[in-house]
Amino acid sequence: MPKDYNKVYSKQELYWGSQPSELVRKFAELTPSGKALDLGMGEGRDVLYLASQGFEVTGVESANSGCTKCLEIAQKQGFSIKTVCSDVREYKIARKKYAIITTINLFQFISKTEAADLIEKISAGLKKDGLFLCQTFTYDDPSYKVRKRKSKEIEPGVFVDGSGNVSSLYDYCELLALASDLRVIYYTEYDFYDLKHGKPHWHGVVDFVGKKI
Repeated sequence: MPKDYNKVYSKQELYWGSQPSELVRKFAELTPSGKALDLGMGEGRDVLYLASQGFEVTGVESANSGCTKCLEIAQKQGFSIKTVCSDVREYKIARKKYAIITTINLFQFISKTEAADLIEKISAGLKKDGLFLCQTFTYDDPSYKVRKRKSKEIEPGVFVDGSGNVSSLYDYCELLALASDLRVIYYTEYDFYDLKHGKPHWHGVVDFVGKKI
C-alpha cells in the first residue's frame, strides 16, 4: 500500500527530518545565489536550506500539507519562500531562469518517459552554469526484485502496482544518458542504510549533478 503523503506530512513531526539532503548541502555552494527550484520538495527541508544560503526558492509539491508545513517553518525561521501545490509533471518551468534545480527522491515516483521529459524542461530552465541535482533509486534497491515479482513492468525498471501507482528504478549509468546534454559534475551509485524514517532499511541510490553549459 503506497503512502498517503498528504496524511504523512500533516503530522507534526518531519517525516524526512530537518536536515537538508547531503547532495544539496554539498553542491549548492558551487553556484552563485539566484533563483532555485525544488521539484517534489516534500516538507521542504532543501527549500529551507537553500533559502538560508541566500537563494530565492520555489518549492513544488503535490501534497497540500507539505506546502503548508514548509511555509509555516519558513515563517518561523524568517525565510521568504514560494510554494506551489502541483504535480511536478504539470508545472511549467520558466526558461533560463534558475541557478539550481533539484529533484531529490522524485524520479522513483514517475515513469522514465516522464522523467526524460522533465529533465529536458529542467535543462531549458537552467541559466548558464546552473546546476541540476538529482537523487533517485537504482536496480540495487531491495524493492527492485520485489516489484519484479509482484508488479507489472511497463518500461524497463518501471512498475505499476494494482492501484496504478508507479515506481521507477534506474540501471547502471542510465541517468547519465537521460541527462546527456548537461556536463557531468558528479555521479555516484551506492547502497545506503536509511535510519531516518520507519524501520531501518537499505536503498540502492544514484546521485547526479549536471551543469548547464
